[in-house]
Amino acid sequence: MDFEKYILGNWSNKAQAQSDPQNFATVNIVWQKIEGGYESMNYKRCRGAYDPYRRKYHKLEQVSDTEVIMHNYHMDWTPHDICDMIFTFDGTIWKGSLLGDECRGYRGHRVISHVQLFGHKLYSMDQGYDDEGNFVWGSDKFYRFTRMKGE
Repeated sequence: MDFEKYILGNWSNKAQAQSDPQNFATVNIVWQKIEGGYESMNYKRCRGAYDPYRRKYHKLEQVSDTEVIMHNYHMDWTPHDICDMIFTFDGTIWKGSLLGDECRGYRGHRVISHVQLFGHKLYSMDQGYDDEGNFVWGSDKFYRFTRMKGE
């Protein structure tokens, strides 16, 4: 599947974090193929891979050559379908967003998530909103990841 070439690998935003440390922590993302699907793990570099702040399993459903649904699962493979994402390909970039508006994250806040996959770059922006619609965590700018050497 072409989508795999865009997402699998080890990613880091080290350059972005070093150039703007007040606004961006150094984060690593690992996407790998496993038996039954895929695994993703996000962790702050200072904490290491032993302490990820997000870890999920996934299965991909190819709807068409330009559309993929990423089904999300907890670590015991129970569905976390309220946080499924849809990715569409515009000929250059896969752009992803949540399928609905029910996804809940940190402290139960409603999550809005955007991902852009360029092949050698991965941009991600997650935001949390309280029940009154107030922005309470996340960024209004994309975290800009590059594929780490050797990938």
